[in-house]
Amino acid sequence: MIIPMKQTISISAMIMAMSLAVFCFSCKSTDVAPVVEEQPVAQTPAPESVPEPEVVPEPEVDQEYLRSVGEVKVDVDTFTQDRAEIMRIITELDQVMQTGNYNAWLTYIDKDSIDYYKLRPNLQKAEKKMPIKGIKLANLESYFKFVFVQARKGRTVDEIRYVSDTYVKAVQVQEDKDVVYYFFRKVDGKWKVNLPPVEE
Repeated sequence: MIIPMKQTISISAMIMAMSLAVFCFSCKSTDVAPVVEEQPVAQTPAPESVPEPEVVPEPEVDQEYLRSVGEVKVDVDTFTQDRAEIMRIITELDQVMQTGNYNAWLTYIDKDSIDYYKLRPNLQKAEKKMPIKGIKLANLESYFKFVFVQARKGRTVDEIRYVSDTYVKAVQVQEDKDVVYYFFRKVDGKWKVNLPPVEE
């Protein structure tokens, strides 16, 4: 079939126009690239340097406490309370001895000691140990005046020494040597002066 010349030109023109349109569209789509906004890269923060926990040194244990408790298991608080109470009693006893108040003195002495030194045979044993010979201990009151008071007149007590948690010596420290002036026994939660039996 023969296509007329005019129709051929118009078909050709149409094909060219379509090709041009496709070409332009493809150029347009390739020329304009979509703009992608750059996202900032998240910076990982440098790990903060964690300070080392401060080491708090243990408080230095008081040397008197160590001397006082020795091998006996007594904590610092108990030692502090016991020491304060015993020193208070000794201060009061100093006043009792200065005034010679026998009845007041009895209130500080434990019952076992009173019962022991009320017996004449035990007082006779004490007489033999006295530095001044010839003094007769007729009763507990004479023991108070001639033994207890005389042995402690003008003496000072510095520290205490635990024999057990309920038995304590009150001492004066002299050139690393303890001189014992009192024995204390805890009776019903209260410290009482104990008078040890006379050594044979």
